[in-house]
Amino acid sequence: MVKLGPEELGTDHANNPCGFAVMSNLMRFGDYDDQFLNEYGEQLVAFDKERNVKNMSPWINNWNNGELNFYSKNDRGRDPMTGFMEALGHNPGAATEFFSQPTGTGSGVDKESELNGNLKYLTKERIWLSDAYIMGGDNKVIAGHDSLGHALEAATTGYAYDADPMAAKDPMIPGNRDMRTAETAGVMEQVAFLYGSEDGPKMLHEQAQLADSLGKMGAAYIDDIDYSLTGVGDNAKDSGAFPAKYAGRAEFGNQGAINFLSVLGQNESSHAVATMAQHLYTLSALDANPATSAQSIDNAHDALTTGAEARGILDHSRVQQAEETYKENAEEVNKSLGRSGDWVKLGVGAVAGGGIAALPVPGSTGVAIAIAPVAAETIGNAVSTFIGHQVDKEFDEAEEDPRERRNSQVSSSTKRALPSWGKPTGAT
Repeated sequence: MVKLGPEELGTDHANNPCGFAVMSNLMRFGDYDDQFLNEYGEQLVAFDKERNVKNMSPWINNWNNGELNFYSKNDRGRDPMTGFMEALGHNPGAATEFFSQPTGTGSGVDKESELNGNLKYLTKERIWLSDAYIMGGDNKVIAGHDSLGHALEAATTGYAYDADPMAAKDPMIPGNRDMRTAETAGVMEQVAFLYGSEDGPKMLHEQAQLADSLGKMGAAYIDDIDYSLTGVGDNAKDSGAFPAKYAGRAEFGNQGAINFLSVLGQNESSHAVATMAQHLYTLSALDANPATSAQSIDNAHDALTTGAEARGILDHSRVQQAEETYKENAEEVNKSLGRSGDWVKLGVGAVAGGGIAALPVPGSTGVAIAIAPVAAETIGNAVSTFIGHQVDKEFDEAEEDPRERRNSQVSSSTKRALPSWGKPTGAT
């Protein structure tokens, strides 16, 4: 199949597609051999790179009228990269390998030379086009961006992007536990660097279909993000309040964590998912550190203050974006920010077990789950009490005066570290 990829199949059906187009659509669902997927993907990317020319797509053009995907009105299946990304989204091991951090780069990512070539090409260099059906489709939607997000979710979390880790019914799902590894963390470090870079806001705006996936990836690493926010710069990190849940945890660096959260905050979807995960992680840290010793009290205090910092960064960007989108219309600004409060309330539907929580994704049209770590093995009194009695009050206050809430949560040191390039780009 790999050798047949570039070859036309010699059929009168579907505009005589090449092997890549057919195989990529066949592999959208199901479990495939990791080695095969990576060999196939490397050949597809190499073939695609040579033809990545503006207004000259070999896949989506006026003479290719083939239709190979009937599962979405916004994806006719002409672009084989979209189907391949869906395949990676259902095969986490292959996805992690395909986007793996280059060897010898050490912990963290702080320059583009430390990026995986496939990841850099697909996020920054490739020309993605809408492949929507003429009748009933939305030509503003780029299905490939959504599928790229699915592949990155699988690569960073260790779960298929549409898996329910609490169901334990699918043989592809190993069970409700934290599936992160040093390898998945290596992919996440690259994602955070890319979207937390100076180009990040522009990338998020241009890849709007990927925003919910970025939020889910941020949610999956919220404990490591919090850990990176602690200490002084990149020193004296607080491993007591934020212990590593797996070997080889992600290292974002203090500024890197701030930058990434700042970009997540600019989009309603990514802001909501990351905020919900942060909210529940902080509360689970209180459950994990009952007031039975001085050390536990210190850990709980650090979890609260760091969680507030993270929430403040997210809200700071959200307020900026809402103000840019709605200009001087204060009522619309507050309504926009109030929707974030409504989404966080969905945390009441979270299910925890094995050190992770499955969170309902706000605004999703189907059954969508975000996987997030929790400090305690199960959600305890702090979470249930807060959700039951405080969340409505908190977000009523947020909707009344979001600017004051944003300003009160971000410390002066963090305000100084907020990226100057993180200005709103028009994304919502």
